[in-house]
Amino acid sequence: MAYAALSCLGDALDATREFLLPIDRGLWLRLAVVVFFLSGGSGVGSLPNVSWQFPAGNIEGLPSDAVPADGLPVALFEEYLTLVVGVAALFALLGLVFTVVGAVMEFVLVDALRTESVSVRAMFREHVRRGLALFGVYLLLFLVTAGPIVGSAVLFVVPSLDDGGITLAIGMLLTGFVALVVGVLAALAYVFTVAFVVPTMIAEDRGLRSAWRRFWGVLRDNIVEFLVYLAIRIGLLIALGIVAGAAVGIAGAVLLLPFGILAGVVFFASGASLAVGSAILLGGVAVLYVLTLLAVVALVQVPLKTFTRYYELFVLGTIEPDLDLVRERREDLQSGSI
Repeated sequence: MAYAALSCLGDALDATREFLLPIDRGLWLRLAVVVFFLSGGSGVGSLPNVSWQFPAGNIEGLPSDAVPADGLPVALFEEYLTLVVGVAALFALLGLVFTVVGAVMEFVLVDALRTESVSVRAMFREHVRRGLALFGVYLLLFLVTAGPIVGSAVLFVVPSLDDGGITLAIGMLLTGFVALVVGVLAALAYVFTVAFVVPTMIAEDRGLRSAWRRFWGVLRDNIVEFLVYLAIRIGLLIALGIVAGAAVGIAGAVLLLPFGILAGVVFFASGASLAVGSAILLGGVAVLYVLTLLAVVALVQVPLKTFTRYYELFVLGTIEPDLDLVRERREDLQSGSI
């Protein structure tokens, strides 16, 4: 028996090649904007770690005893605690906005592959309501995951903190087991929602709950097919993660040289001190480095994310033809016209 999850790998690869090659700079840049907001699918989970080391010694404006031997400005953190909290709140807000936009971009990417064109602004406006519904699923999954984990920690771990020993170990094991179970269930719900419910919403113009009911029937009737898909997805996640991680790591190391030189020039030009002005300039260099690296990450993700999303669309359309969003591309591939 030929499983859809196996037979669609070649079609997804061919479709990706035909869509992205020859390279159209405008198309790649628009897709890079889309995939910039998406996470996890390509296997790129983090950026290379960069450690900025500042020398020990006096920091302008602070007494010498406020700076310990390792150069950590304790008094500076205390003085600017409100600023630190404000910056943390700002980053939290940016993360929230980033997640909302990413939820909408899930629909934009599917629509782009369906129509074989990318109009980011028009497609974003078209799918805002669907994206907000998907963001609601993200919040729900977070709550149903965090709730049992925190509850089990309070129930099993906290009471045994004073006892320690075997009691604490058992409590931590129980909490870990709960975290594993709810984490796997939440991950499955997330994968099926993004990979198959999102295309179902577009294919039949359904709301999220209606699309889940529609897809649930397909999942229930083809459980083995989707189990095979999950196994292959895990393998793809590992393989593509290695490729993407290597590419991003090399890019990060290459970019680190010019940005490191720039940071050194700024530091020594300011008299090798951490005055407020020079600290701001160094922070600007670090931000510019991160933004440049994020742009590289987005470009690396374009073919990987395109392939994985094509693969999911081919799998869904093969299992349930009524939900096939890439039928024309499939027919072209099968006929050999491309």
